[in-house]
Amino acid sequence: MYGRISVVVPVFNSEGSIGELYHRLSSVLACIADEYEIIMVDDGSTDNSLIEMHKLHAEERALRIICLDGNFGQQNAVMCGLRHTTGDYVITIDDDLQNPPEEIPRLLEKLEEGVDVVYGIPAVKKQSGVRKLGTAMTDLLFNIICSKPKTVKVSSFRGLKRHMVEKISADHTSFVYITAITLKHTRNIGNVRVEHEDRKYGSSNYSIYKLVKLFCRLFLNYSWPALEKYSARSPQYIIKDTGDS
Repeated sequence: MYGRISVVVPVFNSEGSIGELYHRLSSVLACIADEYEIIMVDDGSTDNSLIEMHKLHAEERALRIICLDGNFGQQNAVMCGLRHTTGDYVITIDDDLQNPPEEIPRLLEKLEEGVDVVYGIPAVKKQSGVRKLGTAMTDLLFNIICSKPKTVKVSSFRGLKRHMVEKISADHTSFVYITAITLKHTRNIGNVRVEHEDRKYGSSNYSIYKLVKLFCRLFLNYSWPALEKYSARSPQYIIKDTGDS
């Protein structure tokens, strides 16, 4: 057993997957954790995601809900969730079920080997061409501006030890990118191969425009500290409701 485990899920317009995701997470965590919490951060959904979360919360006390006051972006929603975790180990996972919750034990096993952070890397990625291009280009950018070890691959499916969560949570950079912040604090990072499922719910909203915008903001905020002053300043997120009552 792994003590207390927290799982952070950024949620945006995922009413179809919320229930299945929660129950699969809960089934896995009940077998490997002494205690666990699942924190879902609603990032300004315009569908019934929040309603579905409240339905679950009425029966499932391990679920914690945080509702943001608008759409701040996936990275910001994850940052918000991290700051509310209490676990010895913390997992971040997307809301679309492409990363199977059943792969979480692989991340925890790698953390137990001594790394600070571990990323689950799909053996075969079920992604669009634009998304694959974005992944490759982001990886290259991290190599250049964040001195990421070339042998390390990154993804949104990750496991972190408590001390790393505390360091990341203390960062108030205006443009949040969790991996870039992580690389400020450690190179003790591992990878494990995980399954990657076809997307059953929703569709990716990646575009070439969004990728170019992302690269420019990463460069301004993380290449040299002196450049950050030229980036737009805004709050990382604003919490509308914790949703636990």
